[in-house]
Amino acid sequence: MFTRIFNHFSAKPSTVTYSARIDETNEQNTSSSRVRWATYCYLGASILLTASVLIQVYIAGMAVFVDPARWSTHVSFGNILPVFLLVLFVLAFVGRLPHIHKGLPVVIFVLFFVQFGTAHRFGSLVGAIHPVNAVVIFWLSTITVQHAWREVTANGGS
Repeated sequence: MFTRIFNHFSAKPSTVTYSARIDETNEQNTSSSRVRWATYCYLGASILLTASVLIQVYIAGMAVFVDPARWSTHVSFGNILPVFLLVLFVLAFVGRLPHIHKGLPVVIFVLFFVQFGTAHRFGSLVGAIHPVNAVVIFWLSTITVQHAWREVTANGGS
């Protein structure tokens, strides 16, 4: 580490003061730890999103097969899910992640609008899109986890 710092300082012009070089190094370390933290949080949020989509499907199944009163739980829980997408989108920028990490939450967010639009269309062909769209949302959320996992492991886990 000292060698890296020494090489870093020796490569700078002599007009830059020693304290300015230390401040620059500290800023770089702070920035890299912020990026690493955001990348790990992105992975965690994507896992939570995928698990929440599964829970949402389970709640819908309970409403269909066990107790129709569960529809209110399904609706309430469904209104919380887009928050994960906002968190993912912000973390993608904070973590300086590739474009795919910014695009996937946006695409899933658009699919949530389709989901909300088809929710109350029972007995129609439009309403039949609702469960199919849920499968697509789940599929894209698992792809988000896969990309986030690759991003974390590509950096050596640190």
